[in-house]
Amino acid sequence: MIEDAVLVDSSVWIHYFRRRGRREVKEALADALAKGRVVTCWIVKAELLVGTHDEPGFRKLDGLLSSLVEIPIDGEVWREAARLGALLRRKGTTVPLPDLVIAAASSLAGIELWHADTHFEEMREVAPLTTRDLSSPG
Repeated sequence: MIEDAVLVDSSVWIHYFRRRGRREVKEALADALAKGRVVTCWIVKAELLVGTHDEPGFRKLDGLLSSLVEIPIDGEVWREAARLGALLRRKGTTVPLPDLVIAAASSLAGIELWHADTHFEEMREVAPLTTRDLSSPG
């Protein structure tokens, strides 16, 4: 695996691609991409590709995402995602399944997760998850 790798959630990629996305987020992700630190997984890729507006955009984004190292989503990741979801639900918090899978993949791989989504900070209460919250300045 890549040294100092980061798994980037779609919530950060969306800021990166938007014309009016936050400058700090764009700069942080551009720097990590330039240093070859960014990894991905199929849940993130699918979330992003679903949002493309046309086939040329789909192909261009697919090419970019396919150039990144991919974290596998196997049975162990799915089991951990289910465990996280169950623990959170018992505490009264429901988290979308894609976020549970992304958190599980990041946690099991020992990779920092960059996000702009409060669900991931909530998951830190029940999971050994290292995150960087890019949802607000600072």
